[in-house]
Amino acid sequence: MKLNVGCGNVHRLDGYVHVDARETPITDLVCDAWAIDLPPGQVAEVYSRHMLEHLPRHQAILTLRSWFQLLAPAGRLHIIVPDILFHARQLLGLESSAFPDQYEHAMAGFYGWCDPDRGGDIHDSHRWGYSFETLAAHLQEIGFTGVRRLQQGKDSEPWHLNVEAFK
Repeated sequence: MKLNVGCGNVHRLDGYVHVDARETPITDLVCDAWAIDLPPGQVAEVYSRHMLEHLPRHQAILTLRSWFQLLAPAGRLHIIVPDILFHARQLLGLESSAFPDQYEHAMAGFYGWCDPDRGGDIHDSHRWGYSFETLAAHLQEIGFTGVRRLQQGKDSEPWHLNVEAFK
């Protein structure tokens, strides 16, 4: 079994069970990310794209621990969050992205795309930020191994912190 946690209202990923705290047209399982009611050690992969930053730090760590328990031995965690260091450098004018408004994109990295005219709302606000070093430290402390930043393929732009780790 593979989980897409924090699936939101985006396209379905073939072969995944779609999990979100809000019911959407594609959600298979509605629950908090840290309270997925499945037997431990049965999940081959947990994929989460731009969800963890929406949780306060303590809930994010609780969530990562929960996912570690759900994963089968050698199970894969694939997580994507904003790279907070990129956005800090972007805010200072030291980095730039493909977005037309660098300041707005930098601020969205910190706080999220909350404006209704962009399709957002208060639930889209960011509650915490991660660098590779801070996220890797949390993952390793929990017991994940092989933590590395993915720098090719989808979401490999420098403003995405695209990380995989294994149980």
